[in-house]
Amino acid sequence: MTTIISGPGQPHIGEELAELLQADHISVEHKFFPDGERDMILSKEQCDPKTIIVQSLSPPQDSNLVSLLQLAYTAEEFGAKEITLVTPYLAYAAKDRRILTGEVVSIFNVFKMIEATPAQNLYMIDIHNPDVLKGREDFYQNFSAMPAFGEYYQKKNLQDPLILAPDEGAKERVKIMGEVLEAPTDYFEKSRDPVTGETTMKPHELDVEQRDVIIADELIRTGGTIVKAVEAVKKMGVKNVFVASTHLMLLDGADKKIFDAGAAELIGTDSLPSKYAVIPAAPLIKEQLEEG
Repeated sequence: MTTIISGPGQPHIGEELAELLQADHISVEHKFFPDGERDMILSKEQCDPKTIIVQSLSPPQDSNLVSLLQLAYTAEEFGAKEITLVTPYLAYAAKDRRILTGEVVSIFNVFKMIEATPAQNLYMIDIHNPDVLKGREDFYQNFSAMPAFGEYYQKKNLQDPLILAPDEGAKERVKIMGEVLEAPTDYFEKSRDPVTGETTMKPHELDVEQRDVIIADELIRTGGTIVKAVEAVKKMGVKNVFVASTHLMLLDGADKKIFDAGAAELIGTDSLPSKYAVIPAAPLIKEQLEEG
């Protein structure tokens, strides 16, 4: 038997996963004290030897990260021997290199904290830069939601679809969706004005007139890059622009900006709270866990 603990970060994902796997489920009641510390109470004090902790590092990221660490140690205390962590959204992943002198490179410090727990491995969906996992593959398993997006768009009867990544760094990610849709993929070239610092984006010389275009990425925060991408292809005479992102943070009215730019639809997974979540994470996680 397996125990699944649903942490306070997107707890419904753990609940749905427990149902899919027919596993024992432990919920976590939590509250914040006036000083900002979080108190957690597990619904049971007994874990099966094999225990899975599902905890998305959604806002508040700091608190949810500390909660993940505490749940791993508590699961061991309650009898777990083989502990798997699942963080559908892994916070701090974008800070993977030092740009300014003295700057903290967050993701590697997060790795150290997680690896110090009793957990044996961790699963995540679409980390910002998969290259940071090189040499760490025995512990970390990164998988993509792009095939699920591809299956979603298969049902929409798109007209000669083209899938675009917002930059060269994401071109391999959109190829995964392209394989499912049997559609071509490409990416935007970014250029920066040396005087104003203004960033412009344009796709390569492609015939996009009256085609349906999908712009896909792993995370949308404020939406600035996606807005420019949507505006660029709209000027080229596309039929419709669809936007898909695994993680939808959508700060400062990002969704409104994306629609105002001309997007016909915005979708994502439920790794973060969002009314645009159409791809549930639990079935994707189940598939990966079963594949091992």
